Amino acid sequence: MPRSKAPQPGSSSRSDVLIVGAGPAGSAAAIGLAQAGHRVVIVERERFPRAKPCGELIIPRGVAALAELGVDPPGHRIAHVRLTHGKRSTSTVWPDGAHAVVVPREVLDAALVDRAREFGAELLDGHTAVAPIVNRGFVRGARVTRPDGTTVDIEATYTLVADGANSRFGRALGTFRQPDWPHATVHRARYRSALHDAAEVELLVDLRDPAGTPITGYAFMFPRGDGTVNVGLVAMSTSPSYRVLNPPRLLDAVVAEHGAAWHLDPQPVEAGAGGRLPLGASVGPAAGPTYLVVGDAAGAGNPLSGAGIDQAIDTGRLAGTVLATALESGSASELQRYPRLLDERYGTYFQVGRLTSRLIGRPSVNVRATRLVASRRPAADALLRIAANQLRPGGWGLAEAAYRTGRTIALVAPNA
Repeated sequence: MPRSKAPQPGSSSRSDVLIVGAGPAGSAAAIGLAQAGHRVVIVERERFPRAKPCGELIIPRGVAALAELGVDPPGHRIAHVRLTHGKRSTSTVWPDGAHAVVVPREVLDAALVDRAREFGAELLDGHTAVAPIVNRGFVRGARVTRPDGTTVDIEATYTLVADGANSRFGRALGTFRQPDWPHATVHRARYRSALHDAAEVELLVDLRDPAGTPITGYAFMFPRGDGTVNVGLVAMSTSPSYRVLNPPRLLDAVVAEHGAAWHLDPQPVEAGAGGRLPLGASVGPAAGPTYLVVGDAAGAGNPLSGAGIDQAIDTGRLAGTVLATALESGSASELQRYPRLLDERYGTYFQVGRLTSRLIGRPSVNVRATRLVASRRPAADALLRIAANQLRPGGWGLAEAAYRTGRTIALVAPNA
């Protein structure tokens, strides 16, 4: 990928919007803003193309969002989802005839950045935003360190924080995570497999700690279509033994138990890696007078599944629309619409997800629920529809009924 020219030593640069982070959230915002004719600079700490530990599964909502952005990265198409609990197993399909794809993050991120650059956005990869520029209490860009160690001030009318789950730039602006809301640990590795081209992913919903206590979460097998399978796990903080879990050893146990079924090579071709993810819009504030926060930097991952790519793209697009309106109207007050729009779109859904995560954290409930979805196709269908956020407005299916029940419970626990 050709790189944009960085500002010369000792110089300064100015843009309409400075985006800190070139992941799916930041790049999705950049596409809309640049397409609307605004000057956009994206600052990314890593050089492109860059790999990132990730499950890499893009569910149907994310696939549709990419299509709307005009982005179609090459990936491996997934039509089926298998849910397994011990010897119980059932296969289902994505709702409404949709499909998912597994796309390596270096491919996905490069495709999104390239699309933004087609419309004139400037990428400064290998550059680190080390501190916000604050003028009379307003964020006006960032001080950026170049690859050679020199610095430049990149000034901007507005700043978008999109630097991921461990957002240093966000913390510098005062963002914080709700400490009592669920979060997740994700750990994954990549193995060679003869089933790399399977059209089905598998979710192992009977994840347990070494003592045999159920873990809120699941392990996964995501075929990539390139000779390898992405193997990993998602453990929610509502698990009884969460504080003492050892993700690498837990993943080794998953591979030892299920590796033969997937024809995994004994040793990974890419070592295990991962980290913690904030979920359910647990990081805020999402907006300041001249900045917005998106994607994992805002804790926008799904508290039902731990997945985050589709929410990253969606929050990035939403923030880009708000920023474009603010630029065109000349009114910074437009930025305060963003938290309200997030709440309208995700508030109740995330609240139900947080409550569900806590409920499944009870071992007796966990065992019953996971056995049910792995042995009854209607229950598996409902789980997938809810977890993929593909509920039918006004529908009366099992998924919609279960969700309405959760929503009713949430009314008496508004701070969950």
